[in-house]
Amino acid sequence: MKIILAILLFVVTFFAFAYIADVVVIDKNYAIDIYLQSFVEAHRSPAATWLFNGITFFGSHSFLIPAYLILIAIYLNKKRKRIAMSILAVSLSSTVILFLLKGIFKRHRPDNPLIHAVNGFSFPSGHSFSGFIFYGLIIYLIWRGGMKQWKKIVITILLIVLASLVAYSRIYLRVHYPTDIIASFFLGIIWLLLSFFILIRSFKNL
Repeated sequence: MKIILAILLFVVTFFAFAYIADVVVIDKNYAIDIYLQSFVEAHRSPAATWLFNGITFFGSHSFLIPAYLILIAIYLNKKRKRIAMSILAVSLSSTVILFLLKGIFKRHRPDNPLIHAVNGFSFPSGHSFSGFIFYGLIIYLIWRGGMKQWKKIVITILLIVLASLVAYSRIYLRVHYPTDIIASFFLGIIWLLLSFFILIRSFKNL
């Protein structure tokens, strides 16, 4: 049953990502972006700008690369080399697929960003996709561990909220369009499902 649900989720998210890529990015139908951006613009304030300028860091390579290295080191220290190497493979492959897709679609970023030194193309969102993958992996590893269930639930909720705030910060700071973020979450689900398959095999071979 779990396999069927996973396959169904994979198919649905794949076609959802493909739909956004086709209708919004390729055909340039920006209606949903205009609507959602106007909503975000209406709720902008100096305090919120300061907050999201800090939150966006937790989806950046400056945070994620050291975080991945620490996570890998933890599993190497536990003599669980196979899991450590699987985590490394997931992190590297997600980076490759991200830049590959950016190079294919070449969607330019919104005008007048609220932060400086933002380079590269806009679709899909690197912060949203990479953050979703990393925090999703953490959640998966936590649920495979022996922590008490209430702690697992609390940490899961906190990580989902953090990943969502990182994604929203990219829209708020005008460095991504809303559909960049939505598509990145769909892509993240696709890649996490494939990643979980790799990790499940790693756990079974311990």
